[in-house]
Amino acid sequence: MQMLSEPPPTQVDVHFHAFGFPVRIHPFFWAIALLIGLSSFKGEPLGALLSVPLILVSILAHELGHAVLQRRFGGRPYIVLHGFGGLAICGDCDRSPRSQILISLAGPIAGFLLAGVIVILLTLVSGYVAFQPAWSDQSWASQLEPELTSRLSGVWLAIGTIWYERFSSPAINDIFRILLYVNIFWGLMNLLPVYPLDGGQVAREVMTLGPDPRQGMIWSLQLSIGVAVVVALWGLFRYGPWMAILFGLLSYNNYRTLQSYTGRGPGLGWR
Repeated sequence: MQMLSEPPPTQVDVHFHAFGFPVRIHPFFWAIALLIGLSSFKGEPLGALLSVPLILVSILAHELGHAVLQRRFGGRPYIVLHGFGGLAICGDCDRSPRSQILISLAGPIAGFLLAGVIVILLTLVSGYVAFQPAWSDQSWASQLEPELTSRLSGVWLAIGTIWYERFSSPAINDIFRILLYVNIFWGLMNLLPVYPLDGGQVAREVMTLGPDPRQGMIWSLQLSIGVAVVVALWGLFRYGPWMAILFGLLSYNNYRTLQSYTGRGPGLGWR
């Protein structure tokens, strides 16, 4: 899909190696990360600047998860971070469905593992960490000492909330909040069956395993469009325009691809 394809190189790209993998950072990455930071910190410049390296580390960890598996399956991958996130690009790794499914899942898993390390660190330095599932009631709070309850901060992650005893430094609280949010919430969003997100690529591989791969491809696109529309509407009311715009674009591009694939109109083609 074109909106998440590799952007062309620029003269101001940043190049380095991470664990042996070439990494290129497109300038739009910095711009979008800063905008996300400004949105998260309600326009506070210092908070927005703080969020940029945290987003960089989190997205790089995600792409390294993909790249490690791509190398495991015989490829020579490289990583590109751009305005819409990142790509682990590999033109010569194993293209079998099993390999592609594992490669797709490796990115979110890497983020969840990093989040696990952060939770362990948070437990050691905070003294209290608890997870409240989204479907639970508030009875857990009545079991805590009122003084502790007044000192808790929460990070909402769609499936629940991680509560921890907040620090006296607002910057430290923000660091943990951003790291947990990006690595867990964004990882969960990436597992949605919306192409070209990781979950959408897994759905495509699974649905094309049957006797009619073409029909499986059509089903995967239809599923992708439907889920993207639902998430766009949910995001509009829960988060505002950012998530609605992103998943609205994903839905539109998948619709165009479906038109092209079924021969019912012009589209973007299938990559």
